[in-house]
Amino acid sequence: MDATAGHSARGVASSLVASAMFGAMFLVSGLLDVSAESMFGWRMLVTGACFLIALLWAPGRAALADLVALLRHRWWTPLVLLCTAALVGVQMWLFAWSPMHGHGLDASLGYLLLPIVLVLSGRFVFHERVTRMQWWAVAVAVVAVAIKIVFSATFSWVTVLVCLGYAAYFALRKRFRLDTQAAFGGEVAILCLPAVALIAWSRGAATFGEQGIVIAVGLGGAVAMTLYLAASRLLTLAVFGLLSYVEPVLMFVAALLLGERIATSDVVAYGLLAVALAILAVGSISPRR
Repeated sequence: MDATAGHSARGVASSLVASAMFGAMFLVSGLLDVSAESMFGWRMLVTGACFLIALLWAPGRAALADLVALLRHRWWTPLVLLCTAALVGVQMWLFAWSPMHGHGLDASLGYLLLPIVLVLSGRFVFHERVTRMQWWAVAVAVVAVAIKIVFSATFSWVTVLVCLGYAAYFALRKRFRLDTQAAFGGEVAILCLPAVALIAWSRGAATFGEQGIVIAVGLGGAVAMTLYLAASRLLTLAVFGLLSYVEPVLMFVAALLLGERIATSDVVAYGLLAVALAILAVGSISPRR
């Protein structure tokens, strides 16, 4: 097997393992009798500790030096980092909160809609070219959302917050050159202070066993994110984007295992959304071939 095939195999394995870990974290969050704020707080502290350990090696220190230089280059860049930290912090809290409060399906729908929203943000914010197939995918997704709203008479704020909040997060990171692993470490460092407060003031684990699971979930989040970022470097954008749909599918399954029920209209909406994502995937791969 040549080097390129080896990189692709490792990238696919990294992406699938990361998605499986995120899906397991989503399911465990819904099973534990712990507040979402405590789960979020411990996840931030464990992830922050992992980044501190990374600073023991030269590449980690070099990445930190690059981030500091970027933050000092413009006076407003630290303010942007504060904004991105707030955006991703809300998403990580919501990742723990939604399965605990019966909104797992709404969260998974938000993650499934995210690629469509990213296509639109790329077109209207960064003036990127959108292909005809991508416009078809957007149109099918709009029909799916319309069916969801008409037959359910509601469209969950969780879904809106996931797809729009993450889109804003990625757009800000790209616009201000903060789309690096070191910048994510900076966001986690900012979130560690409110994380400590949330741990102190929220309902934590009742037993040492539960506390161990909470910490394990935090460690799993750090490992999964590392694998996810590694996959993004090893794979082509088309393959990486296609594999990223595995996570919301696993979240959907986890929500059903937690007892959530899906209506007939939702089945139609999810089916149309699957068609939209398939069109988006084919449209991403075909031009590169």
